[in-house]
Amino acid sequence: MHAITVEQAPRPQTLAAVVNALGNDAFETETLRFLNSTSGAEHYCVYRVRDGHPKFLGGASIRGQHAMRHHKSEKRWPARSFVELHAADEAARGSRNAVMLHDDLDHVADPTLRSALEHFEIVDRVMVCGRAVDDLYALSVMRSRDAGQFDERELTGLADNADLLIAACAKHAALHWDRGKAIAHFASVAVIEGNLRESDWGLSERELQVSSRILYGISAYGISIDLGLGEETIATYRKRLYARLRIGGRHELLQRYLSLL
Repeated sequence: MHAITVEQAPRPQTLAAVVNALGNDAFETETLRFLNSTSGAEHYCVYRVRDGHPKFLGGASIRGQHAMRHHKSEKRWPARSFVELHAADEAARGSRNAVMLHDDLDHVADPTLRSALEHFEIVDRVMVCGRAVDDLYALSVMRSRDAGQFDERELTGLADNADLLIAACAKHAALHWDRGKAIAHFASVAVIEGNLRESDWGLSERELQVSSRILYGISAYGISIDLGLGEETIATYRKRLYARLRIGGRHELLQRYLSLL
């Protein structure tokens, strides 16, 4: 047996920085630097489609790391983004490798999306899409009027690194985006109550108050003191809550809450 040396084209130095930033706050900035060095990209967003539901995960912009973030409410997102992501999902299902979809921005019908693109003067956009386990990950990579459209060399640079970018985003999601956001949703009783009010659980006001305090880890005695009610009354609301949700206890309540996030 003898060793075989395979010569590979050198990759930008920022690739190492992307790998080193997995799981921490620097990942989004380092990914933007990498995309900029390979394709001149100025903005990007990362989405995931899980069980048919698109979700914005993160992104960065030369105008500031958080400039391209969408509103937290999915109802406020441009509808065309959902259509594109489902189309990307179908394209990625038929390929073992990441795929790229090149947008035609001259025919954007959705007014919200068109307004966002005009605000950042976006003239070209590429969707880099690929699957990790059962999820689709999609990078929306954009350039403004100042930079102009992607040329053939820059598109090739994106294509050459597409699989690596998808794998990195999937890994970072597991290490950072998902964990960090889940922790934030348990920051206070008020935060939990706010999330439950936006759910379709159909809870009464007292059931909402009791469930949010259970999820926050307050004991029945503590809830009774906090709400000024007797422990037996708290127990009654807890039973009603579990019956309404058809669950058996706090562990299942926690699982149901996590499914909302």
